[in-house]
Amino acid sequence: MIFTKLGLIIAWLAFCLGVLRVGMGFLGAVGADDGYAFAQRYLATNTTGEAINQGTYMVIFAVVLGILVEISKSLAARPKGPT
Repeated sequence: MIFTKLGLIIAWLAFCLGVLRVGMGFLGAVGADDGYAFAQRYLATNTTGEAINQGTYMVIFAVVLGILVEISKSLAARPKGPT
C-alpha cells in the first residue's frame, strides 16, 4: 500500500509541475519580449517550445501513473479468497 500512496503523491506532483511548466512556456512565448532569453533564464531550455514539450510529457507521465495507481487501489480493495 505504501507504493500506491507514494505513486499518488508523485503523480500529483508531476501533474502540477507539468502544468506549471507548460503555462510558463506559453507565458514566455506570448508575453516575453525575447522568448529565447526568457527560456534560457527561467526555464533552463533553449526555446519556450522545448519547455512546453517537456511539460506535456510530464503531464502525460502523471496521467499514466495516476491510472496505474487507481488500478492498484482497486486491486487492493477487492476481497481476497476463492470466488
